[in-house]
Amino acid sequence: MLLTLLGITLLASTPAIPPATCQYVNDKTACGYSCQRSIDDVRCASTPYGTCGMFNGEVYCFDPTLAAIHHPPDEGLRPECKALGNEVACGFNCLVAQGKIACARTPYGVCREHFGELKCWDPLETTIHELGAKTPLPGCLTASTAIACGYDCKSNRTEVKCAATPRGRCEKNDFRIDCFDPPSLLECAHTQPPDPAEVRKPKYKRRDEKPEETDKAAR
Repeated sequence: MLLTLLGITLLASTPAIPPATCQYVNDKTACGYSCQRSIDDVRCASTPYGTCGMFNGEVYCFDPTLAAIHHPPDEGLRPECKALGNEVACGFNCLVAQGKIACARTPYGVCREHFGELKCWDPLETTIHELGAKTPLPGCLTASTAIACGYDCKSNRTEVKCAATPRGRCEKNDFRIDCFDPPSLLECAHTQPPDPAEVRKPKYKRRDEKPEETDKAAR
C-alpha cells in the first residue's frame, strides 16, 4: 500500500514536459521546441524552456541555463530574441544602445553600455542555485574607458573590479583594488525539472505546491 501511494505521489509530481516536434525544410530537419523555419532554414530550442525567433530570414534559438530553469524569477522565466539591423541577440534583459544589441544569459544578469561597448554580466550558477529569485541585482561601475559588473564594485581612475557573488567584498587601498568571494557551501540537486508552463508565469499565478499534503499521502 505504501509503495502504491509513493508511486502515485511521484507520478503526480512529475512535470508535464511536452513532446518535442520536428520540422523539415530543404533537406534539413530540426527537432526540439518553439521551432521556427524560414524559406531555407529551420531551428528549434533544445528545451521547452527556450525560445526561437526569425529575423531577416534567419532563425535564432536560445535556451536558459539549468540554474535559471530550476530557479525562475518571480516575474516568470521568459527569454526573448531581439534584432537591431543585422544583429540579433537572445536571452534576458536585452539592451539596445549605440547601434548594438546584447542580452544576459540569465534573468538575473545585467547589460550596460559604456564608450560604445555593450557588456553583459550574469551571477554565477552557484549563486542562482543558492538564492534563486532573491538573487540581488548586480551593478556596473565605470572608470575612464573601463567597465566591470558584479557586486560591491570599486574603482580608481583607470580600473574597476567587482566581486562575483553577493557576499563578496572589494577593498580599495591606495591605488590597488582587491576582491574576495567566499565559496558557496550549498549542494543543490534537482530530481525533476519544473513544469515549463509554470515557470513562465509570474510567481503569484503559479500552482501552489503543498509538500505537507504530499508527505501525508505517502505515509
